[in-house]
Amino acid sequence: MFTPFQLSSFLTVLLLWPLLASQFIQAKTFSYGNFNETGILLLSDSVINSERVLTLTNQTLRLIGRALHPDPIRIKNNYNSVLSFSTTFVFSIVTSPHVLAGHGMTFLMAPNKSLMGAKGTQFLGLFNSSTNGLQSNHLFAVEFDTNFSPEFGDIDDNHVGVDLNSLQSLESQSAGYWIDRNLLRNLSLKSGKNIQAWIDYDHVQDQLNVTVALAGMEKPVRPLISVGNFNLSGVVEEEVYVGFSAATGAYGLEGHYILGWSFSTDGKAPPLDLSRLPSFIRKKSITETRGFTAAVAVTSAVLFLVAVFFVTRKLKKIKDTQLIEAWELEFWPHRIPFEELKAATQGFRNEQLLGSGGFGRVYRGVLPANGLEVAVKCITKDSTEGMKEFIAEISSVGRLQHRNLVQLRGWCRKKEQLFIVYDYMPNGSLDKMIFPSREAKKIALSWPQRYAILKGVAAGLLYLHEQWDRRVVHRDVKSSNILLDSELNAKLGDFGLARLYDHTQNPQTTRVVGTVGYIAPEVTNTGKVTPSSDVFSFGIVLLEVACGRRPVDFSKDSEQLVLLDWVRDLHQKRELVRAADPNLNGMYDMEEMERVLKLGLFCSHSQPEKRLTIKTALQIMEGQAPLPVNEISWVSVDASVADYSHVDLHVTDESNSLLAFASKSVDFATTSTSQKYQGDSSDYEVGR
Repeated sequence: MFTPFQLSSFLTVLLLWPLLASQFIQAKTFSYGNFNETGILLLSDSVINSERVLTLTNQTLRLIGRALHPDPIRIKNNYNSVLSFSTTFVFSIVTSPHVLAGHGMTFLMAPNKSLMGAKGTQFLGLFNSSTNGLQSNHLFAVEFDTNFSPEFGDIDDNHVGVDLNSLQSLESQSAGYWIDRNLLRNLSLKSGKNIQAWIDYDHVQDQLNVTVALAGMEKPVRPLISVGNFNLSGVVEEEVYVGFSAATGAYGLEGHYILGWSFSTDGKAPPLDLSRLPSFIRKKSITETRGFTAAVAVTSAVLFLVAVFFVTRKLKKIKDTQLIEAWELEFWPHRIPFEELKAATQGFRNEQLLGSGGFGRVYRGVLPANGLEVAVKCITKDSTEGMKEFIAEISSVGRLQHRNLVQLRGWCRKKEQLFIVYDYMPNGSLDKMIFPSREAKKIALSWPQRYAILKGVAAGLLYLHEQWDRRVVHRDVKSSNILLDSELNAKLGDFGLARLYDHTQNPQTTRVVGTVGYIAPEVTNTGKVTPSSDVFSFGIVLLEVACGRRPVDFSKDSEQLVLLDWVRDLHQKRELVRAADPNLNGMYDMEEMERVLKLGLFCSHSQPEKRLTIKTALQIMEGQAPLPVNEISWVSVDASVADYSHVDLHVTDESNSLLAFASKSVDFATTSTSQKYQGDSSDYEVGR
């Protein structure tokens, strides 16, 4: 027989057993004193080096590394509550002297093993521009960030942050550790020193603590980051993969190393043996030793008077030296010496001249260092807007990477003269291929080539408008700014007028710039540029390429002077294909020709809200979406029609552009002045 106490204890255990069992089943503990390739899942550029150190990235540009514990961890109990967990690891972030840093690394919990489209650079191998901030990411991370990215609200270029589905940190602090509860000592994450981190989550207290210190130190009693009311249950999924990610970026050279790691959902993470960890601190060369420094100091004192003489003689040349300015470091680190550009262009000889304009001249050249063919754009010295456009072009193109954008290679500044260096495009600009010179014996581009080029331009604009980290409005889309490489691939160039802003930011009023014939009407009226104004310009390019005519042709009569008006008039007369370039001699796909002409009219609509997005335009060109159906606002009836039982319906929109034709039977009293006709999708008002 059970005593009352025994029976009560038995019932208590019986009732609590599901909770206790779930906690017991889900407990997970592991520890890595060193690493091997079979014991951890390596993704993208991560490897195990010869010292059995987990190398997320080495000191190479544009790397993304991710490494995970190979087995998923059940992180939630049967009540959908995230279990407490504890992890500690030793890491080292190494940068090369005199170069920019990369972007840092993270500890992460992810729902699966896939990178899910993650990008490097400022996204730290976690997200990309379209996934950052989505709740569907189900991702928790602690970032050790070594680069300042203002778009994510970073506090500096050396901080620790707590991230939930986004790189906009929930909480962040400049890296450091507490000597006691009142004294915080700064800690450089990218010093190359071994740094230990502790991340502890208490699901009972809803508390997350993140602590860092130099490896070998006792764990500080006060964490660097402590977040209360922190519940991960709504963020992570039932099972997670735990590990690390890192990114070097487009400009910075940075290595990310994990030297030891332990993790547990059953109390504190096991301690790490730090006695034999390798060091990645760069050893000082002889030139950096104290003895060498002292010798140099003595020698310098002896030679000081001699040096003054030579310095005085060279003062006049100081203006010609190429000092790195603050704004240059922000945008692009590669500066090409003037002497190298001079040699590349054979002293900027006229024989190397590719073209000229209001900005200055463009020369063809071959860089002596690597034999790369380039185009050197020389911005006019006396241009009042030269420096602004120079910086705009560097800051935009320098960070853009897309197959349909001209690749910037670097720049140079000598006194007041500015130079931008691009990849050379052997087939020149699109306008010269569409409008060949009189000496040309035949049209340079076939219809399939033109169609492919237009799709390439649309793809480049889609990247600028929607797919890059920030939104870019080009502001000068035209055929002369579309360049063609050796395989006739389209490359959108000349970003001197471009404007960048966040995807959530509204465009600001600016001065009206661009080229007559390509400027959207609302830009002239309001001064505000948006992706829709680029779409208008793209619509004009569509018509230009399909018709073989410039946007404004003063050699034509008044009815054909403006290309857009002429094509719209032909459309209204049901003669749209008459607009096709006669130089094609009918050698084109009729369906594609009509598609391009109609798409050009849709994109260049006078009202921006009725234009398509560039994404939809590209889908239509690729046959993935149909042309939209126009709104019907008025159906005119020829007043000379005697028999009102059958009339031709001329369907037009507000701008009197013919949208459709139909022959319908309409019955209404001859005394009526107007009547509604119920069509398939709209009410057609038939007026007498």
